[in-house]
Amino acid sequence: MHAASNTLPRPGVVPPLSKPLSAIGLCVLALLAGTAPVAADDAAQAKSRLERLGDELGQVLGTLRQRLVERDSLRSRLAEADRQVAQVNTRLIETERRSAALQRNLDELRAQQAQARARLDVQRQALARSLALAARSGNADRLKLLLNQQDPAALTRQLRYQRAVADAQAARLGDLRRQLDAFQERDAQIAADVAALADQQGDLQQQRTKLAALREERKSLLARAESDVNRGEQRVRAIEQDQRELKDLLTGIARREARAREREQQAQAAVEKAPKAPAGAPSARLPPAGKSPDSAGPPVSATPTPSLPGERFSARRSRLPWPISGQLKARFGTTRESGRTRWDGVVIAARPGSTVRSIHAGKVVYADVLGGYGLLVIVDHGEGYLSLYGYNDAILKRPGQRVAAGEPIASVGDRGNASGVYFEIRHRGRPVNPSAWCGG
Repeated sequence: MHAASNTLPRPGVVPPLSKPLSAIGLCVLALLAGTAPVAADDAAQAKSRLERLGDELGQVLGTLRQRLVERDSLRSRLAEADRQVAQVNTRLIETERRSAALQRNLDELRAQQAQARARLDVQRQALARSLALAARSGNADRLKLLLNQQDPAALTRQLRYQRAVADAQAARLGDLRRQLDAFQERDAQIAADVAALADQQGDLQQQRTKLAALREERKSLLARAESDVNRGEQRVRAIEQDQRELKDLLTGIARREARAREREQQAQAAVEKAPKAPAGAPSARLPPAGKSPDSAGPPVSATPTPSLPGERFSARRSRLPWPISGQLKARFGTTRESGRTRWDGVVIAARPGSTVRSIHAGKVVYADVLGGYGLLVIVDHGEGYLSLYGYNDAILKRPGQRVAAGEPIASVGDRGNASGVYFEIRHRGRPVNPSAWCGG
């Protein structure tokens, strides 16, 4: 990815090499064409070496092109694996949410069951007292009333009282039956919920197993792709170094021949004192491709900073939180490993599965696999500002959804020792330094 690019190229892609290598070859041929016979042997050896180097470069470029095709195929498989991991992670989160809701429902039903059991005990005690009272008096009271030939009105009142007591006992028995029926229904509902919870937990375990297998497949694909590309890039850099050394050699030959021609012309002009050779030693050997400086940076924090409601992105410069807490592994503008591109963002070290949060309120405009970024989320904050979050293994938001500052949008992917989050901020398509905007 180039530092000033307006698009999002794939990180780590080897740029086409045919044009710069052809330019070097033309430069070398031009130097050979202007070489004088003074160093004909050295020039002939250099030309022969250049021809051999050109043949070798052609073979290496052919192999590299084949590896690039294979890598593209692996990246396609890797993208599909990333999408499957994202789907499984999304289902996993949803299953855990449903399981938690089911557990809360189960706890509520058990609380209702305990309350029903307490009421049932109260009813049982009241019924036991009524039955005991009825047993002591019984139907003998009615017979006594008839035999004693008491006042008919009094007898009627006594019979009505006995009938009311019997009705009350029957009502209590009816309430008890209904409570027992409700209790049995609650038991059945609890049993059904427990079975559903067990099914959910079994499905959760299967999804976790599938997720682990998909992660292992993704790690294997990623290792193969990176290994192939790294070997090709290392070989190309070695050939480029050989060409630089060859260019230095031919430049020195040309300079020596120029000095020899000048000495010959001065001798023919019968100069009284032979002039000295022109000052200046042969050109110094070009240094090898520079390595990027140590890009490790200080720890950063995702702790939210105070903000006003509806505050614009541009007003939050240097006060935005980072998307995740961790150590900066790569810093903005430093040279990447290939030596030909620079970082347009930063890489923050983090444990796999850690939550990635939006640094500011906005709208999700992209949430899918994108080349070497893996699962990428892009949030539009307005005013031409975008924030990018890559190297994820689960996406928690869909394009078109609005997110608040600090809201979870993804989870960190598993890249072994290189696990972390790739983070960019862009303004009108151009990358800007995240450290100038995030103050954690």
